[in-house]
Amino acid sequence: MLLMPEDSPTTITLIGIDPGSHNLGVGILEVDIVSLEIVSSSGKTYSGAKLGKNTFYTETHGDRAGRIRGHRENLSRIFRIAQPYMVASESPFSNRKHPQVYGVLTEVVEAIRGALFDYDQTKSLLMIDPPTVKNGMGAPGNCGKDVMREKLLGLTDLSYDGFIPIEQLDEHSVDGLAVARCLLARIRNLL
Repeated sequence: MLLMPEDSPTTITLIGIDPGSHNLGVGILEVDIVSLEIVSSSGKTYSGAKLGKNTFYTETHGDRAGRIRGHRENLSRIFRIAQPYMVASESPFSNRKHPQVYGVLTEVVEAIRGALFDYDQTKSLLMIDPPTVKNGMGAPGNCGKDVMREKLLGLTDLSYDGFIPIEQLDEHSVDGLAVARCLLARIRNLL
């Protein structure tokens, strides 16, 4: 039998991210190491405009670059505080009506990678495609935001205790939690 030192951690932190330059959703799960059950969870959306507002970087490189840099700096702070075991992001998607969105999302994902590298150079960012995230919540891969919210509110294992009431989470926070939950499902499937 494996005996762990008494001061060993009993939980790991998993972070899921819904990338966006304007709004970036973060879902955090605290998971019991032995049972892999969720002990607590929280979600929050961060506004790139607020994070990048009135900075020299924004004035020099433009609003979009400022928002993305603001997200990177904020995520670096979140990672230092939460000390995640693993981090996953929803992968960028291609939209025929708005093809430029893919490029922006790719830049945001690179900012997430940079923040994770700043936190721990040995960790890599796991990418999960949007249909897989939706399927992981028991929703069709092409469902809308209202269906995802409905599925999240119907979960009984989330142990949500975030600062923002779960009923008031916006679509980005909901997606961040869904990505984190999908990451947990992948870990459970490995065992």
